[in-house]
Amino acid sequence: AAAAVGEQHKMSEVWIHSAMHTIEFCLSTLSNTASYLRLWALSLAHTELSNVFWDKILLLSLTTGNRAAIVVGFSVWLGATLTVLMQMESLSAFLHA
Repeated sequence: AAAAVGEQHKMSEVWIHSAMHTIEFCLSTLSNTASYLRLWALSLAHTELSNVFWDKILLLSLTTGNRAAIVVGFSVWLGATLTVLMQMESLSAFLHA
């Protein structure tokens, strides 16, 4: 009878240990999914911002035909694009770490 009680105790420990691993796996899966969804949203935001910069800054300056406006428009577009790209990549690296 004493051996049966010991076996039952060990079996309950196995069940508890297995349940803990299952919960840990589920939380890890959920966390990884949320992380990749954040990265995907960040990528979509960068794409939309790039389109806005292209349409509203560079194309508007090109349609003027004025060389000074084109140079200024290109400079602003390049600065905005690089700044946002660097910030987005930094944020992406921070979120992914």
